[in-house]
Amino acid sequence: MTYHSKDGHEFIGLRSLQNGHRQIVYDAASGQRVVVKLGDRTTSTKIIDEALQEGIRSARVLPGVLTALHKRNIRFDLLD
Repeated sequence: MTYHSKDGHEFIGLRSLQNGHRQIVYDAASGQRVVVKLGDRTTSTKIIDEALQEGIRSARVLPGVLTALHKRNIRFDLLD
């Protein structure tokens, strides 16, 4: 699942790795890229999708996504 902000300047997407871990990738037209590693492999994709949709509608997309994850008790770590 992938989403673009209304102005098209920000992208958020979910990817699955071979080891079963999932990551959220945030890209902005400004060049900022952030990868968020999700801590629990058992969290349903539906719940993660709801958090991404909530975040992409936020005025500030990345903080919106992180807040949405936190509200749903989804553990995450920001990767360098």
